[in-house]
Amino acid sequence: MTDFEPEEFRIKSDRECPRCRTELYIVERGGESLDVCSECHGIWFDPRELEGLVGEDSPVELLIRITGSLKGEELLCPVCDMKMVTKEVYDVYVDLCEKCGGTWLDAGETEKVWERDERSRHPFDMQPEVIDRKHFWDKFRTKYQGFDTNKGQ
Repeated sequence: MTDFEPEEFRIKSDRECPRCRTELYIVERGGESLDVCSECHGIWFDPRELEGLVGEDSPVELLIRITGSLKGEELLCPVCDMKMVTKEVYDVYVDLCEKCGGTWLDAGETEKVWERDERSRHPFDMQPEVIDRKHFWDKFRTKYQGFDTNKGQ
């Protein structure tokens, strides 16, 4: 199962994947140009990009910043090459660069954060929607109408 199609990796970023150390590519999602690894499918979010995807009223970025650091892998930031700190938000381990404010999410973590953020907004929903990773971006597109997978083609 893949979240991105090979043809989406056509615009090279000037950044390197903190996990694989390969080039990142710019992929359009929800009106944001995200840096994505074609190997591991992790996503680099510049400050406020994650908030742009999950919604401005989401506490996700705030939670990432105020949550205590865990002992992590100390990946290097693709922007400033500083060691990032690992944080746990919604049972998902994310890597934060405390210098530039960017966030690294491994493959599948974006969907988990979004799903758990949605569930936190509706705590009394007896049957919360289960989001299949394969169809995550379709559901995302429906929720955020500005989404365009063909933009720039």
